[in-house]
Amino acid sequence: MRRPMVLLIALAGLLVASAALAAKPQTGTANLTSLAASGITGTAELRVENSGLVRVHETLSGLSPGVTYTSRVFSSSATCGAGPSVMLQTFTANGAGKASFNVVAPPQVGPSLVSASISVQQGTAVLSCGEIIFQ
Repeated sequence: MRRPMVLLIALAGLLVASAALAAKPQTGTANLTSLAASGITGTAELRVENSGLVRVHETLSGLSPGVTYTSRVFSSSATCGAGPSVMLQTFTANGAGKASFNVVAPPQVGPSLVSASISVQQGTAVLSCGEIIFQ
């Protein structure tokens, strides 16, 4: 009778230990720099969820107040504007020329990419760009 109890306690201990050692979510960052003297700069933080979806938080400044922009991830290039892309968010700058948003992106935006970049665009014009680096 004691053996089954000892085995149950040992199994419970292994379960708790395996949960504690579970891999923490992968994260990535990008520093967006101004292109074509646009003055637009910012940061993007990416976090891969267990589901494979990617949570993106982007903070931007130097935007023109009231103007609408698009944020895109280029999935095969560290240089924005080249190759296939995924649209993350269309947004409008506030009166101070800033924007901050959160978006859930598809797995194609995640760390399986060999190289990737994130951009701020107005139409097809790329105004700010940053390489995404996953840890």
